[in-house]
Amino acid sequence: MRTKSLIISILFVVISFVGNAQSHNEQVTVEGSYRPQIKRSERLVKTPEMPDKEFDIPQYKAEARDFTYGSNIEIETMSAMTYKADYGVESNNNFLKAGLGTRLSPVFLFRHYSDLSKNMSLGVGVKHYSSWLEMNDYKSSSFMNNAFNVMAVNKFRTGQLRTFVDYKYDMYHLRAYDDVENPNGRNIHSMNAGAKWLSNGSSYRDIYTEFGGDYRATWIAGGTTEHQLNANAHIAYSDNWISDKNINDLQTLATDVEVNYNNIYQGQFLVAVNPYFTMNGDFYHLHLGARVDLKTGSSISIYPDVLGSIFVLDNTLEFYAKLGGRSKINTFADIVSENPFVTTNFTNYSEFGYEKTKFDFQAGAKSKIANNIDAHVGVRYRTIKNSVFFIPDYDFYAVYDEDATTYHLQAFDIIFQDYHLTTILADVHWKAMEKLDVAAEFAYNIYNIQGQNLIQIPEVTSLYGKPWYKPSFTMTLRGDYRLDETWKFNASMTVLGKRWAMGTDKCEVLLKPAFDVQLGADYKIQEDLSAFVEIHDLLHQKYQLYYNYPTIGFEVFAGIKYRF
Repeated sequence: MRTKSLIISILFVVISFVGNAQSHNEQVTVEGSYRPQIKRSERLVKTPEMPDKEFDIPQYKAEARDFTYGSNIEIETMSAMTYKADYGVESNNNFLKAGLGTRLSPVFLFRHYSDLSKNMSLGVGVKHYSSWLEMNDYKSSSFMNNAFNVMAVNKFRTGQLRTFVDYKYDMYHLRAYDDVENPNGRNIHSMNAGAKWLSNGSSYRDIYTEFGGDYRATWIAGGTTEHQLNANAHIAYSDNWISDKNINDLQTLATDVEVNYNNIYQGQFLVAVNPYFTMNGDFYHLHLGARVDLKTGSSISIYPDVLGSIFVLDNTLEFYAKLGGRSKINTFADIVSENPFVTTNFTNYSEFGYEKTKFDFQAGAKSKIANNIDAHVGVRYRTIKNSVFFIPDYDFYAVYDEDATTYHLQAFDIIFQDYHLTTILADVHWKAMEKLDVAAEFAYNIYNIQGQNLIQIPEVTSLYGKPWYKPSFTMTLRGDYRLDETWKFNASMTVLGKRWAMGTDKCEVLLKPAFDVQLGADYKIQEDLSAFVEIHDLLHQKYQLYYNYPTIGFEVFAGIKYRF
C-alpha cells in the first residue's frame, strides 16, 4: 500500500511541473480501443514479431479505409504541386495501384514482400506520379515524382538484420527553373542506404539492444550536394525492482544514442545521449530522463525528458504531461523536401546550423467514449531557435527560347528565425456505424517571432518578423463508407489557414487559406481486384502553398487496384 501511495505522489508531482505530448506508451486505435504500445525492448516475447515494412509509398487520393488512424496531430502539409496524402496503404504485403489522370497524369504504386527462405525476406516498392499536359503557370512535363525501395530482413539465432536502400528522384519543369541554363528543369535526387540490428528476446532481466546506421545523399543536378551519416543505438534492461513481481508492472533502465554528421562544403556533428527510467503499472506510466546534445563548435545542451500519464475510469481516460527539448541539424534534404522551389545553389551557406527546441511542453487528455469514439485534446508550447523560413530570392532571372525577354521570376531563399509557438490540438475518430468511419484532426497555431539569427541588412530588414508560410491552423477531415461488398466511397478535406508570404517587390502578402477536397470510389471486380475513380481538388481552388506557385487544380483519376 505504501508503494502505491508513493507512486501516486510521484506522478502528481511530475504532472504538476511538466506537461507534454500524448503518451508514447498509449495510443488511440482505429478499432476504438485503448491499447498499450510499449517499446520493443519491453515486450516479453522470445520470438519478436517481423519488423514493419519500410516502404515509403504515398497514396494519391482520399481513401479513408487505407488510413492509419492515430492520435498524432502533427498534420501533414500538402504537396507544393498537388495534395498527396502520405497515409500509406493497408498492411497487405503485396499491393498494386495503377491509374491515369485527365492531365495525362500516370500514377503507379507497387509493393511486394515475400519470404525467400525460412530466414530471409525481401521487399520491393516502386512509385511514379507525373503530369504531362500543358497547364497554366507551368510548362509541359511540369513535374515527375519517382521512388524505389528495396528492403531485406535476415533472421539469425540471436537477432534480426534489416537492410534497405531508398532512391527518390523528383523533376520539376517550372518557369523559374526551365531556362536556357537549366533546359531540363530542376532535378532533385536522394539516396538513402542503411541497416539495423534488432536482438531477439526482450529486455526483461536481460540486456536488449538495437543498433542502426545509414548514409544519405541529396543533390540537385548542377547545384548543392549534401552527405549525411547517421548512427543510433538503443540499450535497455527491465526488471521488477519496485512493487510486486508482476510482469505487467515493469521498470526499465535504458539509453538511446544518436550520432548525426552532415556535410555541405564543410561538416557538422550532433551527438545525442538520452538515458531514462520508466515505470509501468495498471493505472500509470512514468518516464524520467534527460537528453544531452553535443554539437560542433557549440556548448553542450541538456534537456529534460520527463513524461507522466495517469489512466482512470477503467483505462478509458488518460491524462498526460511531458517536458522535453532537443537539437537537430537543419539539412538541405529537409529544405528541398518541404519547398522544391528554393534556389539551386546555396553558395552562401557552408552549413545550415542547428535548430534548437529549448523548451517543449505538452499536456492533454485522451479518451475512449461509448466504445466507438476515440478523442484527444491537448496544448503544446515550444521555444525554437534558428528555424528555417522561406523568403523570395530577389536575384533570380530566366530567358526562354521562344522569347528574348529576361524575366524576373519567383524563387526562394531561406532565413533563420527564433520563435515561440503555442498549438491547440484536437483529434477524433468516430466509428459511426459498421460501414462508416469518420476522423478529424485540428491544430491552431500562435506564432511569436522573437528575432533573427543573421546580420541585419537595412534593405532586407523587413524579411524578418513574420512566420513566413506557417499556417494559422491546419485541419483534415476524412471519411469512408462501405455501401456493400462491391462498392465503397471515401472523401477527405484538408485546410491550411492563412499564411504570410512576401512578393518579389518586398511587399507582405497574406495568402488565402488552402482548401482541398477529394472524393473517391472503389468497385470490386473480383476478390482482390477493384477499379477506382478519384477526384482531386474538387472545387478547383488552385491554392498557393508558395507564392506564385499554384497547384494544378481539378483532376480526375481512374484505374485499378490489386492486392495479392
